[in-house]
Amino acid sequence: MKRETSNEVIFKLKIRDSQGKYRTNNSGDDQLQDFVMACTVTESISMAAINAEIVIQDSANLLASLKGSEIWEISFQVGGKEQTDKVVYNLRAYNIASRAKSGNADGYIVQCVSPDFLKNEITSVFGASQKLFDKKNGAKDIVEKLLKDKKFLFEAKKSIFVEDSLNKHEFIATNWRIFDTIYWIAGKSIRKGGDSKKPQNGFLFWESRKGFHFKSIDTIIDDVNKQSSTDKTDVKGEKARLYKYFYSPKKSSTEADDRFKIDNISFPEDRNYLLALRNGSYCGYSCAFDPSAFQNSTLSPETFNPVSYSMEDYWNSMVHIGGGNGVNPLTKYDKDMQQALQKIPRRIRYGILPNRIYDSVGAQNPTTQTSNLKDKGTYNQLPWLQAYQHLRVESFKAIQVLVNIPGNVDLYPGYGVDIDIPQTKPSGNRMVRDEKYSGRYVIAGLRHKYDGRALTTEMLLYKDSIPKTT
Repeated sequence: MKRETSNEVIFKLKIRDSQGKYRTNNSGDDQLQDFVMACTVTESISMAAINAEIVIQDSANLLASLKGSEIWEISFQVGGKEQTDKVVYNLRAYNIASRAKSGNADGYIVQCVSPDFLKNEITSVFGASQKLFDKKNGAKDIVEKLLKDKKFLFEAKKSIFVEDSLNKHEFIATNWRIFDTIYWIAGKSIRKGGDSKKPQNGFLFWESRKGFHFKSIDTIIDDVNKQSSTDKTDVKGEKARLYKYFYSPKKSSTEADDRFKIDNISFPEDRNYLLALRNGSYCGYSCAFDPSAFQNSTLSPETFNPVSYSMEDYWNSMVHIGGGNGVNPLTKYDKDMQQALQKIPRRIRYGILPNRIYDSVGAQNPTTQTSNLKDKGTYNQLPWLQAYQHLRVESFKAIQVLVNIPGNVDLYPGYGVDIDIPQTKPSGNRMVRDEKYSGRYVIAGLRHKYDGRALTTEMLLYKDSIPKTT
């Protein structure tokens, strides 16, 4: 199928119950897309599940046959018959919202989420990690078992991409949900191959059409730097094509090449240094304490010795978009504002130490001895990890762009995209590339929006650095 317009799509919808039986219309057909007025599917690095909202216009009493927990099969096909041109989402309905009656028809919104998220809600992790995970306490071992073992969430039917950590984890889970356990591990995992003096953490956990991901922000950026437009996407593997989009006027004819043109672009937040000052986004103090035994804490009644952190000190320990060619956007501020943002601490970040039975007492300084990260002194370094994670997240979203493009189902959160934006004012008769806002970005989130006839994709993009030449 060759596209006639840049956002042309074939949309299909089926609904099946837990026995695998499909709902049908009055003619006995199980294709129910004619009921759909609009459909939105969202994936994000900040979400552990894919979710969707489907707007239904119901004049055939479809609602009467719904129990409210069916699987909704949402299908988008754009372009040809390649694997990357078609996507099918199997999502479970959990709510019917905003129902209103008008004449002989009902209108309502069906809210859906990945079935695994609902399994997560009814599955608990309870016990000591050494017993639960057979003494295999690396982040990779724990996360993979939580996602693959049918004793926990499910037997793996999706691809799972898990980055291993340098340190081990020993803890007692007190009736935690599966995903909560993974988030707990993410907050205390240390990336392999990072700076030995400033351990890199900042792990994220999310689901995309590719599957489940457990990766550090530094590794995400490292992988985006390696992506290529010549690569072919492996939907079940880690490789994904790097698409490039241009912001320029649409052609007067409806040509398929317009699928690489940006429809519109906006900047959700740009240079809000007042909020950064108030939140201590780029400098501050970090400390950790044990609320049950203050004598075991970094924070105690007798002493207060927090770790100070500054973006200026940690910047060179991070991986950045563009590798060594990028600079900290803060360096483009006036000198007095740079001083205020990176030299004057305004906030103290507190972390609560977990049960310290397994933490070795008297461990060497974890900020200078990489070998100690393999020992049980991990939680002694919580102030440093907390500081790095905070700065890593703040730098990650330093530049944010929201773009709308013709529907593309071969894009994934946590992977990269390249955009080309011209400066607002031309140079003579020539459009000049805006070097600050052009280039590679990490896709932080995307939303496929079907309006009953066409598909558009909205992307929230992050990057942490700008070219040295700007």
